[in-house]
Amino acid sequence: MTVALSQNRDYPNFEIVVNNNPYPEDIIIHTMSGGDHFMAIIDTALSIKWYINSGSRGMGFEVSDDKLTYFHKDLQQWRVLNQFMQETDTLRASEGYLADYHDFKLLSNGGYFILSYDSITLDMSQIVENGNPQATIRGIPVIEEFNADHELVMEWNGWDNLNIADYTHLNLTAPEFTWMHVNSIEIDYDNNILISDRRSDDVIKFDRINGEVIWYLGGPLSDFTILNDPFGGFSKQHDARRLDNGNILLFDNGNNHDPPVSRAVEYEINEEDYTATMVWEYIHPENYFGLAMGSIQRLDNGNTLINWGTMPGIGAVITEVDYEKNIVLEIIYPYIYHSYKVRKSNWDFEINLLVGDANLDNSINILDIIYLVNEILYNDSDPSVFDLYKIDIDKNGSIDVTDIIQLVNIILAS
Repeated sequence: MTVALSQNRDYPNFEIVVNNNPYPEDIIIHTMSGGDHFMAIIDTALSIKWYINSGSRGMGFEVSDDKLTYFHKDLQQWRVLNQFMQETDTLRASEGYLADYHDFKLLSNGGYFILSYDSITLDMSQIVENGNPQATIRGIPVIEEFNADHELVMEWNGWDNLNIADYTHLNLTAPEFTWMHVNSIEIDYDNNILISDRRSDDVIKFDRINGEVIWYLGGPLSDFTILNDPFGGFSKQHDARRLDNGNILLFDNGNNHDPPVSRAVEYEINEEDYTATMVWEYIHPENYFGLAMGSIQRLDNGNTLINWGTMPGIGAVITEVDYEKNIVLEIIYPYIYHSYKVRKSNWDFEINLLVGDANLDNSINILDIIYLVNEILYNDSDPSVFDLYKIDIDKNGSIDVTDIIQLVNIILAS
């Protein structure tokens, strides 16, 4: 049964298609359209607990340890948000690099991993036959680890640790080409690093200390034989994660499958015999195909949360299935909205969520109007997440006179 969910103000009016005892945690989600972008937390009753019209903020929005983290796309940096809705840290790549939104890791000790990209101009004729003498190579991944004091601990550069001549499935003779498209970073059970490279359909494990590649899973350079998989492997994947049972779970976009279809897929990894055996997969009954984006999460009760990415002709679809492949939750957003990553986690702010109450006295009054006016008059920077929640009354992503009018109307009507 499809039931339209009544939303507050201007949040996208998603539909609840299935709600049958899903895992009881909040949904942490960022949605995008051609106009509005929203960061939101949806509670276990599938009501909107919290949301803002986030503008260029919000890619990669998730709970990281005891913080919320998100990407500021205009400034190409990561932000950290605490339980008081305050931004406590800004995290950047090293000088000369710009952070990328595809993935980020905040560690429990305050350290963090940031992904960025480099590009070079190179005489490829010295590397491959008929290579361009002035080739521009884009998509060279740089993964940096910093400690809690923002000091660089480790830098892994794809150019220094991989051999581009091995990537013969790419057109290495072109005057300009993109080498890699990394979209997830995972700290493995042995503290080495797993990355997902969508461009070459593979997951790469490298040594955290010396940077050397330990193995490739999938793609043209795979060290593994993939068993029991009707597709023979995955393609254009996202969100490769090591599970507690040692298996690897990922969202297989499936662009190269025949016919193209997306799925959740789990492999049992044998790093001695170099076999990857498919032990579980889920393809939606509608044969959804997410040609880009998408995410996956194995929940603590064994359920799997799937964000199907960008699909032609349909908005974001979020599905939760149990291990027996029964759909226990499904919500569908309007056509114009899609989402890069969706997670379930528990999150509560330590301040009241009364919109308009900027001074946190649990009422809306003249003091809140004064706060709003001062923000308009004296704050010419990006509004904070706190302000976008508390005093962007009309939820249009900016703090302006219309918010004063609406706040006055709220006071008069109370």
